[in-house]
Amino acid sequence: MPAVATVRKTEPLDELTLRRAQRGEERAWRALIERYQGPVHALVWRLLAGRARHRVEDLVQETFVRVLRALPEWNPAGSASLQTWMLTIAARVALNELRRPEMAGIVDEPAAPRGERADASAERQRLGAAICAAVAALPDAQRAVFVLREYHELEYDDIASALELDLNTVKSRLSRARSAMRAHLEAALPGLRDELGKGRT
Repeated sequence: MPAVATVRKTEPLDELTLRRAQRGEERAWRALIERYQGPVHALVWRLLAGRARHRVEDLVQETFVRVLRALPEWNPAGSASLQTWMLTIAARVALNELRRPEMAGIVDEPAAPRGERADASAERQRLGAAICAAVAALPDAQRAVFVLREYHELEYDDIASALELDLNTVKSRLSRARSAMRAHLEAALPGLRDELGKGRT
């Protein structure tokens, strides 16, 4: 299975700004949001898998409201980094949205998360679209584990904590998600390769 493009690592917020944000200073809050908005947005978008795209911005905002509310209690000496902790909150916000009855059956055309560049190569664009469609086709529970591991590179323990699962369930869902992704791409990519090959002859 082709490797997915992981979300670029965000440089940690400096300690002084973090302490000020924990004290409730608005300027530090803005710096924190600006620093981590990209990965939070990418995670929420992928977990919604193209459904109700108009809700993504609202859910990102809700994530940061929860983050800022809980930030004074967050312990920098704990096991999870600030970004992992924030992604945990974002994942729960997105999954709660997916559980709403009115979300059933809503499907939008998948699009790239904000801030991600379109590849110049047509082949890479088609591969990216195939991967995007394969991720969107996963059941919500499998997609959550897959996205947190493959795109955001969270450790298994952090994924288990974020999704309130035991470690074996995380590994089982990830294995099933990878198998489903592989099957989806093996079905999609040969046709793409044939079409692309015509332009090379």
